[in-house]
Amino acid sequence: MKSGVTGIGIFLMAFWLSVGPLLGQEAKGLAPGWLSLDSSVGVLDKKIEEGKSGLEKALGISISGFLDTSYTWSSNRPGGAFDRDISGRYFDQDHNSIVFNDFNLTLEKPEKDWGVGLKAVADFGRTGELLREGTFWGGAKAFPAETRDEPSVELREAFLTYTVPVGAGLQLKAGKFVTLLGTEILPNPGAYNENISRSFLFNFGVPLTHTGLLLSYPVHKMLSVTAGPVKGWDNVIDNNGKFSVLGGITLTPTDSFSLASSLISGPEQHRNGRRDRLAWSNVATIKPWGALTLFVEYTYGHEEKITASGRDATWQGWAGIASYNWTDRFTTALRGEIFKDSDGARNGVLARDVRLSEITLTGAYKFTSKLLGRVEFRQDSSDKSYFAERNGGRDKSQSTFALQALYAF
Repeated sequence: MKSGVTGIGIFLMAFWLSVGPLLGQEAKGLAPGWLSLDSSVGVLDKKIEEGKSGLEKALGISISGFLDTSYTWSSNRPGGAFDRDISGRYFDQDHNSIVFNDFNLTLEKPEKDWGVGLKAVADFGRTGELLREGTFWGGAKAFPAETRDEPSVELREAFLTYTVPVGAGLQLKAGKFVTLLGTEILPNPGAYNENISRSFLFNFGVPLTHTGLLLSYPVHKMLSVTAGPVKGWDNVIDNNGKFSVLGGITLTPTDSFSLASSLISGPEQHRNGRRDRLAWSNVATIKPWGALTLFVEYTYGHEEKITASGRDATWQGWAGIASYNWTDRFTTALRGEIFKDSDGARNGVLARDVRLSEITLTGAYKFTSKLLGRVEFRQDSSDKSYFAERNGGRDKSQSTFALQALYAF
């Protein structure tokens, strides 16, 4: 364990000593295309794009998606009878395995064609399985997700949009859609998170999807507001007969700064509509100069009488990401965060008053415009023995190494 921690520490120090002095300058980058596969895979890119364009024209629908495969190794080497997964992880929980994460298929039709827009997104593979485990489609949500045998496919989004011609245009969105909360996203074709692994805030602090109705209106060129009723956290079939309220504002005073503040509030406990859960997420996006992008997040959550002893639960966390584009092909991202689960309601192990933290360094390289390869080192820490080990015990830290290949179409 200590050797893993030391190794990542040396790597991070060497990295920042070498590139730190360059921050504040325009990115000079590497030699263009030094690992380029444009002459081989790039030819396949063009053939796939040509075939897709013909199909889109015939169907009149925009088609896109991506393939995602990864490998993750943990220094704790979990694999015992009780803890087979990497602690604190969700979409990258499988230790020492090459995993086909996702075949994503996205279909879209703009409003201008029919007057009503539509979007449908499906995920096949490990991501589809995990998304479905976290989604309430019926009575099975009353039982822990790990006890259910879920198929490896999930309808991530399926919604209609319509813009009412009032003022600047009031947009209605109805159906199943991803959440407004948080910095990180469920990846879209060609739009991914800055790191391979997700943060504790993403895994524990906020929901993934909602089903309901949202109304959005651009009050000003610098301010837009969104609000509407939803069936709660990851619920397609409501679990208690009560709706939650989802809403947010986005403030963009300049091209180099924006602030998104989003909130969801309502009862989320199974067959209990009297106990509310609230989550409030604030994300600032800052672009000091062209090559550097900073993300800063603060998220707070509270739920009434959710613990085993009937106490209220509170969780909150802070996260920051610095992403730097050295060239059009090569990008690095450094993420750090602290997540405090004061009452043990969100961390998956029910460890009370636990504080989790992590620092993650990810490098990404575009072999072609469609093929992206990434490598990541991550160090997780806790103020309690939280991370599962192979021998059945728990440790206060774990180090992970991950590789990923993404192909967009």
